[in-house]
Amino acid sequence: RREHMLTQQIIQGLAIGSVYGLIALGYVLIWNTWGVLNFAQGETVTIGAFFILIFYVWLDLPFIVAFILAVVSCMVAAYIIERLSYRPIINKQSTIRVIATIGVGIFVRNLYRFIFGADPFPFPTIFGDEPFLLGGVKIVPQNLWIMGIGFGLVLLLNFFLTRTYIGKAMRATSQDREAAALMGINVKQTMSLTFAFACGIGGIAGVLIAPLYFVMADMGVTMGPKGFSAALLGGIESMSGAMVGGLILGVIEALAAGYISSAYQSAIAFVILIIVLIFKPTGIMGKK
Repeated sequence: RREHMLTQQIIQGLAIGSVYGLIALGYVLIWNTWGVLNFAQGETVTIGAFFILIFYVWLDLPFIVAFILAVVSCMVAAYIIERLSYRPIINKQSTIRVIATIGVGIFVRNLYRFIFGADPFPFPTIFGDEPFLLGGVKIVPQNLWIMGIGFGLVLLLNFFLTRTYIGKAMRATSQDREAAALMGINVKQTMSLTFAFACGIGGIAGVLIAPLYFVMADMGVTMGPKGFSAALLGGIESMSGAMVGGLILGVIEALAAGYISSAYQSAIAFVILIIVLIFKPTGIMGKK
């Protein structure tokens, strides 16, 4: 029974960890392209969660249609934000750009609070929350779906970045803007597209997390720092490291909640963040 409980906690941790990994991927993409930490990345989770709430619950569209519309809408919103808030300061000091991301995060959070209010909205279960027994272990189908979608997206993103022209342009821009421009790549457009992709991934995380939590304007305050901790834990320059960091963080949180106390669950991400910054600031898979 103790082993079954441990397995259940690990599965639950891997599910939420895959969401943390997706948020961390957004941090990694923008860091590698823009050279700045996007502290508004947590708010992309809020945007995605509210769009799926609007399309799936309020407009009663089929989930697949609502999912696609939510992600596309999140990317469009991100593109607008990038053009209005980040593009004018693209060549400014990194400190100015970091402050801009913080300002955008505060603006988006309060905009959603103004439009929808501060009250949380319940979201129906999409993938099923009735557990089934597998070898004596209770498994919730929702957790398996979240893990599967998370891992699948990482594989698709890796294929996109390594096998397509646009993906290669993104990678070239992240490595050297001037060299990419000399090779005929539209650097500014590529940076905008990277920003939209990163925020789209955050929006997908919001869609996946909506059935597990209430949808509210302050979702990004909780999810953003956890994604950031996962990105640093895995290595801020590594996409695979971002997912690994997210999974490790999710499992540690689940074990702490199950064996110590759920009261410490939210603090785990910050403890890990401090430990990583002190002892291994490059992260598990980061470069020296």
